[in-house]
Amino acid sequence: MSGFVLIVFAAAFIIRGVMRMRKPTWGSLYKMWNIKYGAEPDSDYIHYIKSSGILLVVLGSIVLVFGILMVIF
Repeated sequence: MSGFVLIVFAAAFIIRGVMRMRKPTWGSLYKMWNIKYGAEPDSDYIHYIKSSGILLVVLGSIVLVFGILMVIF
């Protein structure tokens, strides 16, 4: 994979992770919860969505570093 492709994937991961942390009710997981259960999710579910956003940002940062290193070298 080229370094530029890794940088694009990293940007997508980071943006998605930030959106999950900042607005956890915006994503598709929240909408699926509302359709399936018909009620607002509890705080544990919101915390799960936010923590998965943190993991996406960390993963995106690691991929970004590898992409930059591939472009440089």
